[in-house]
Amino acid sequence: MNDGKLNPVIDFINTLCSFFVLNFVFLITCIPVFTIGSALSSLYYVMAKETKGEYGYLVRTFLREFGRNLKNGTAAFLLLFTAGILLLFNLLFWPVQGTVLGAAVTGLLAALSAVWLAICHYTFPLIGRFVNTPLRSVKNAWELALRNLKRTLVLLLTDALTACLCLFLPLGTVVAAWLSVGFVLMAYWQSFVLNKVLEPYETGERR
Repeated sequence: MNDGKLNPVIDFINTLCSFFVLNFVFLITCIPVFTIGSALSSLYYVMAKETKGEYGYLVRTFLREFGRNLKNGTAAFLLLFTAGILLLFNLLFWPVQGTVLGAAVTGLLAALSAVWLAICHYTFPLIGRFVNTPLRSVKNAWELALRNLKRTLVLLLTDALTACLCLFLPLGTVVAAWLSVGFVLMAYWQSFVLNKVLEPYETGERR
């Protein structure tokens, strides 16, 4: 009887420890920067299996997928990173102009930033689950974002709430949270939403 009560607690502790280790490995694989796309694709793949109850060795699976996703994940990341840098530059430039044109362009850039973020949310999970070219994955990501507006808004709202929480909490607490388990927990939560979008397309294409 006591064992039955302890099992859920032990399972939770084991899962939490696995998440800590996976978060550390994820951060290590992101250090070269250009590998971030592969790391994200692999993380979403592992978390998709975890949220479906297809439990396994998280770190071992992550490292295996990291190698498989390196080429496409890197190409997609560089493409989206370049677009993100251009958006950031313009977001820093136009608001300080103090003109009507500047205000109009800033509004347009804000909308484009939301589009960019939505595409990022779908691109790397797509690369993790499906075999496709990087450019096609980005295009499919945009189409999925449009077809699933409610779930896309949930993902964007999660980003906004997380950003607000990070602003109000002490910096040390925020850094510690992200370094310990933050990235894995975020991907874990988002995978519940992404599963609803991607599962109908997985038949015959999933690895």
